[in-house]
Amino acid sequence: MKTRIAAAALTLGVGAIALTGCVNPVEQLINNTVEDVVEGATGVDIDAGAGASVPDGFPADIPLPSGSPLVALAVDGGYTVTYTLPSAADGEAVIEQLKSRYTTDSESDFGGMKIWSFTGTDYTVGVTLLEQEDGTAQLLYVVAPLTP
Repeated sequence: MKTRIAAAALTLGVGAIALTGCVNPVEQLINNTVEDVVEGATGVDIDAGAGASVPDGFPADIPLPSGSPLVALAVDGGYTVTYTLPSAADGEAVIEQLKSRYTTDSESDFGGMKIWSFTGTDYTVGVTLLEQEDGTAQLLYVVAPLTP
């Protein structure tokens, strides 16, 4: 059951990215409605669009880029947070900080998409960096607690 909720939350988070490209009053209303529906149906704490913030309890030792996330959600002690960055280089700078704090389990480069997997004392962290055609980048974190 937890796996289905986490998968649904991740799917909804990715879907919310599509709704948050540019913020105008109508889009903000849609974002708020989507957040309310998702939270009511799943119990997932989701925050999307302008004014989104990192969920309470997000591990302090995981480096994040400056600015506000595009989408953030928390479910079952895990977190998903997505940022839009000025460039892929900005994302890679954050990844270097993460490498200095966590053990790198895997690293894959698919051209415009890079994926890392890390393990720390209490969490596993998956990070995806997606380069966009306009030169910006999306940085997506998926953080899950380690089970004893």
